[in-house]
Amino acid sequence: MTYKAIISEAIKSMAKAYAPYSDFKVGAALVTEDKKFFLDVI
Repeated sequence: MTYKAIISEAIKSMAKAYAPYSDFKVGAALVTEDKKFFLDVI
């Protein structure tokens, strides 16, 4: 998986973020050494 693809997935996950006061949504993507992929919002 390329860095561009990882960043793209993090950006997509931002849609799920909840930031009612700041409206500053953050998406996060993590790829482990054994190629497991995790998405989350902060």
